[in-house]
Amino acid sequence: MNISLKYRQKHQYVILMLLFFLFTCVSAFSKQASAQDYICAEVKIVIEQKLSLERQAFDARMIINNGLTDMMLENIRVDLIFTDKNSQQVIATQDSNNEDENVKFFYTIDSLDNIDSIDGDGKIAPKTNADIHWLIIPAYGAASYEDTFYNIGAKISYTLNGKETVVDVSPDYVMVRPQPLLTLDYFMPIDVYGDDPFTDEVEPSIPFTLGLRIKNEGYGTSYNTIIESAQPKIVENKQKLLIEFAILSSHINDKSSSKSLLLDFGNIESQQSKVARWDMITSLSGKFVEFDATFTHTDTLGGAVTSLLKAVNSHQLIQNVRVDADNRDKLIDFLALDGDVIRVYESEGFHTEVSDQSANAELRRIDRKTKLIFPETKGLVYVKITDPSSGKQKLNNVIRSDGKVLPTENVWQSKTRNEDLSWSYFINLFDNDSTGNYSLYENRPNEMQTYNINVQKGNNYSLNELLPENYYFEANKPYLLKFIVDSKVNRTCSGKKNFDNETKRCQNDIDKNYDYNFEIFTPLKSGILHNDLTFTGSFYLKAKKSETINAIVTPLDINNSLTKTTTVLKGSRYSLNELLPTNYIFEANKSYFIYFSGVVANSRYCSNNKIFDIKKIFDIKSKTCIANADSNYIFKSNIFTPLDTNDTNNDEFKGNFYLSASQDGDIKAIVIPL
Repeated sequence: MNISLKYRQKHQYVILMLLFFLFTCVSAFSKQASAQDYICAEVKIVIEQKLSLERQAFDARMIINNGLTDMMLENIRVDLIFTDKNSQQVIATQDSNNEDENVKFFYTIDSLDNIDSIDGDGKIAPKTNADIHWLIIPAYGAASYEDTFYNIGAKISYTLNGKETVVDVSPDYVMVRPQPLLTLDYFMPIDVYGDDPFTDEVEPSIPFTLGLRIKNEGYGTSYNTIIESAQPKIVENKQKLLIEFAILSSHINDKSSSKSLLLDFGNIESQQSKVARWDMITSLSGKFVEFDATFTHTDTLGGAVTSLLKAVNSHQLIQNVRVDADNRDKLIDFLALDGDVIRVYESEGFHTEVSDQSANAELRRIDRKTKLIFPETKGLVYVKITDPSSGKQKLNNVIRSDGKVLPTENVWQSKTRNEDLSWSYFINLFDNDSTGNYSLYENRPNEMQTYNINVQKGNNYSLNELLPENYYFEANKPYLLKFIVDSKVNRTCSGKKNFDNETKRCQNDIDKNYDYNFEIFTPLKSGILHNDLTFTGSFYLKAKKSETINAIVTPLDINNSLTKTTTVLKGSRYSLNELLPTNYIFEANKSYFIYFSGVVANSRYCSNNKIFDIKKIFDIKSKTCIANADSNYIFKSNIFTPLDTNDTNNDEFKGNFYLSASQDGDIKAIVIPL
């Protein structure tokens, strides 16, 4: 009899349990609740995951031959003996709960053929071969740093005719390779955003990250490493809140995975790391107040004795960032809060403490630029400071004082809910070897901007909702503000009423802080006014259909404007040439904004015959529309563009526009170069 050993690869499984407690508040009665009409509760969520990896194992086989024709071998016992290269016996165990750090091997009986036991009461019938297989798993400490040889033999005892015999079986050898040793770091944000129960609108869910870094701290490769995740499951919801969670997609090393619930990390080499992210959503906004990750082993391959999992840690994620220092990879890293300490856990496997300069940071306005200032800092630095625009002014192209443009991942805006249900807004910045001086954005109130607005049929929109998102307005400065739509949708509240931003209706006792007449918009306060609920007036827009509206905002330079007052008679027609300021040279192909005020008059255009391709213009002498004459200007939506350089006293300065006076009086034309 002898013992033979064969190398095998086995999959080892670890069950991971991720436990979350989400704190959220909902309206007790209606979606629009007061500070006294809400319920706050914790919801317990569990995500179960299974980690698997291939690991080294051995099949030990022994055949015991009973060649006797009429006698049975009884009381058979087989004990495996493990020794090192110096023939010194080492500890091996069949107990998966053995906590002795000196254990080198776990083994278990894999199969028994023609023998029912090897614990001292086994029997082998005459003329029978017993076939015994053991599965042997080396513990991590069997070969920590280099290939290590071991001998595995056996001692057999049996009884024949009442006489006990003991036999030493010659050993076979195995070479144990260094094993991987994995540390899993999970990252979950504090604030997550879904529907806000205290607004009339149903806000869309904003995806958030469940992050993971797997670090192989061992000296062997982790082969075919896979994590399979289940969808989040609510296991405790005492208040029966209507809330849902889901995993949408996943990424490994910033590359999208084909399967959202199964991540195949492949091989993770010694001292290397890989990172993963699951994109999740929740149907309600809330705050994760507790997050814990635990693991248990299956006992099949030795449980904790042969574990290749060193630790599973959980962290509060501040943001996915990128350490863009020299000699770093370009992968996403995790900025985390561990108690009172901020650390960045890099995709390359190490983590570093980050200097928090939030208490020393301030925002300054310098030459229309908003600057973030804090002390110069060596190494990694993080700043969180109140956002004066409440998230309305978007950050882009943030530039450090030495010219470095920060990666977009390293500058972001955030918000968190206060106890009184209001929101606090913040600007966040992460950098390396910082000068402490950054230009966040430049306010450019003297530029024309075009933009689009999506509206839904039947909805009313206040003016602040229709203003551009990232535009700084100056108080008491006029702007041309045009909404280009197919049908007439602009409305104005009658009398002294103004449009209420919350009820979407015209109401009394609402302060007015802008003027908007004839497409001239004049704010009475400065700032980013998009979605500013305190910014109110009489104008609103009622959408006749769901569409995308084109809009334009242009600052008007009143100081450089030209004016002319013309006395008009009821029923008379006036060409554009007659209404514009005299002796002024208009530049060809340059645009001018023209605004008429005074007595009631209607803007008219000579119509063209599209069927016969006949174009008409307004004749200055006959005061009628005539055909087959050339136009040398374009006038549309108060924008005048001459096609030739000309002054207004030239009778050849003609086009299709004219004005029809509805009563006697004066009309004042204001011309502003754009």
